[in-house]
Amino acid sequence: MTQMIKDMSESLSDDLYEKTRAQLNTFIDETNALLAAGDVLHEDRTALARERLTEFLKRAEAASAAPAVVPPVTRAMASARSYVRANPWVAVGAAAGIGVLLSLLFNRRS
Repeated sequence: MTQMIKDMSESLSDDLYEKTRAQLNTFIDETNALLAAGDVLHEDRTALARERLTEFLKRAEAASAAPAVVPPVTRAMASARSYVRANPWVAVGAAAGIGVLLSLLFNRRS
């Protein structure tokens, strides 16, 4: 079960990264096309805009090359996993206690 959750969270993280990267690439391509079209119309302003945008895109690319931000759910799962590995009997006791409480609640409703 934990392996399945781990696989799903990694898959979702990878999918999110790929979609974000694809959108950023699309944005970069469209921006370059707009700048190329703007060169013809306003050469003086376009050069300044191109420089500023190039600097911005370089910073964005450097930031995207950095390690991806880990979602809070993934961090919580990782910390829970490490706690359970460090304290297996506490985790078993907690799971048993939760199971007893849930069974009492469900039996009370019936």
